[in-house]
Amino acid sequence: MNRVAAILGTASVRLERFDHPPGHSHCDPERECAAGHAVSFVETGAFRVRTTGAWRPVAAGELFLTHPGLEFSCAHDEEQPTDCCLSISYDAQAIESLRGAGLAPPTALVEAPSNRRAYLHHALSRCGHGDEARVDALAGALQWTLGTPPSVTPLFPAHRLHWYADRVDRAVSLIEQHFADPLSLSTMARDAGMSVFHFARVFNELQGLPPHRYLTSVRLARARERLRAGASVTDTCFAVGFGSLSHFVTSYRRRFGVTPSATRMS
Repeated sequence: MNRVAAILGTASVRLERFDHPPGHSHCDPERECAAGHAVSFVETGAFRVRTTGAWRPVAAGELFLTHPGLEFSCAHDEEQPTDCCLSISYDAQAIESLRGAGLAPPTALVEAPSNRRAYLHHALSRCGHGDEARVDALAGALQWTLGTPPSVTPLFPAHRLHWYADRVDRAVSLIEQHFADPLSLSTMARDAGMSVFHFARVFNELQGLPPHRYLTSVRLARARERLRAGASVTDTCFAVGFGSLSHFVTSYRRRFGVTPSATRMS
């Protein structure tokens, strides 16, 4: 017997927790067919899965992936399974949008844990009513981690990951709110209560890019908003925190494929 508890839903994704009610015997069907795109973080317990051929064990920390029409079998060794999953189901249009942005379809049925994926799981597990935009962003970020080799950095213990996640989230909030200020790596590290080198390494590990690149991406996104609203290129450059017009134009073209003036005129 399976139990699914809805946590949050948007037009693009559904966040649910999947487990088995205690005290109830469970019988695995011989074959299942996935209805859509989904990624499930295995939080506790274990099971086995296969499409054809040999069974593949799936343990806590790993990710189980499905796509529409996927036929697979699951098997549990216990009569009353203890596995619990946090699952993200994606609307077909959301996946198509990601594919249009260059996302390659994952090919694996099960993917290994990484600190980046563990961070996204931690963030998603803390979402609730009112976090719809955050869930969409986290679910999209999760898709971009699939199909790529995870970092070779050893996995952080759970308590350490949570401590790091809080510091990185604090740094992200600082960047989002004060992107126009002259934020230095040492300023962000000091605010997070970490050494510069350690902060840069942990931020990169959990966010998937270094702090300075994250700051630049935020500045460029805000710049595009201002340009589309009719602001001049020069005013926009300095308003979002760039100190050089040529650097701004080069960075903007590299990020969006067009010049700032082209965005302003579109």
